Amino acid sequence: MRAAREDRLDSNDTGGGFPTKQVLLVLAIVVVGYVLWQSLQEQPAEVIPEPVAVEEIVVAEPALPPAEDIPPPPVVAAPAETEAPPPPQLPPLEESDAMVREQLSAAGIGPELDKLQQQQNLIQQGTALIEGFSRGLVVRKLLPIDPPQGAFKVEQQGEQMIMSPASYARYDNYAEAIATLDSAALVDNFHTMRPLFEQAYGQLGLPAEDFDNAVIRVLDRILATPEIEEPIALTRKSVMYQYADPQLEQLTPLQKQLLRMGPENIRRIKEQAAALRAGLLSQ
Repeated sequence: MRAAREDRLDSNDTGGGFPTKQVLLVLAIVVVGYVLWQSLQEQPAEVIPEPVAVEEIVVAEPALPPAEDIPPPPVVAAPAETEAPPPPQLPPLEESDAMVREQLSAAGIGPELDKLQQQQNLIQQGTALIEGFSRGLVVRKLLPIDPPQGAFKVEQQGEQMIMSPASYARYDNYAEAIATLDSAALVDNFHTMRPLFEQAYGQLGLPAEDFDNAVIRVLDRILATPEIEEPIALTRKSVMYQYADPQLEQLTPLQKQLLRMGPENIRRIKEQAAALRAGLLSQ
């Protein structure tokens, strides 16, 4: 699960009979997270210094940026001579893994995520990932997914160390999996799955009704990630790489991990994020 020393980039890190695409919206966001989580598995062990007695400093967590509410879908009146079909019945949250696995299979998720279907509490874990992403964080060790093939590479360009563009291709398959999801179907089916994800969000000690804001906040953070065409300069601090540009180094861990995917892959993911955001807020 750990990679060579040169593959370290410091990011200052700190959950029968159901419709076939009901979980796709959150899957689209969570898939991004799984891709980013994989890159974190490439990090080597850190040297733990001897403990030193220091005065405890309490650092206030930064306030979350505002995020819009996702409105409920419009109510379409059925013709007088017909009855509106009842909404699909959701399983209990604790029994939802089989349904999620069914949806993962129906969604055509590629082999990169095969191990996902072997896990438990998929909705709860996916909700925890979204909560972390909404704060710009990448939550580690939630799901055992194989890292991208090949090592993270750097190159020397004169006296400057840069991130090798050859590393970007390692993420092509993951970006393709996200970009080819049906955004219209994701939006149409979000509201059906919403109660289970809100329940899981509430189990994190957060207001269940704020889950939609977390989803929008994740999409906003993805959309705010820069697309950098020129080589990205790095510096080395001990065994870790950092971005030489202070503005890049101040990005959230989520955005710094996205940068490792390269500008073309970032564009594809941002196009999907923009379509999902527009569809969700246009109800």
